[in-house]
Amino acid sequence: MRLEIITAIPPEEIREIARKSGAEVNLEFGNAEPFHGMPRYRVVVEGREEDIRKFMEKLRLARAGG
Repeated sequence: MRLEIITAIPPEEIREIARKSGAEVNLEFGNAEPFHGMPRYRVVVEGREEDIRKFMEKLRLARAGG
């Protein structure tokens, strides 16, 4: 499965979240258009559907303070 997201979260932090999630996902980073002057990153997440869901849930919780 392949998922593309655009986020302001720096690549280093996304890599750390992926590592902590235990999900086996491949991450590819690229630049996206800045939003109100803030850098944004295009992230392509590849892996099994279950692993991508696991990673996305950990990402959501990490950014929501959970």
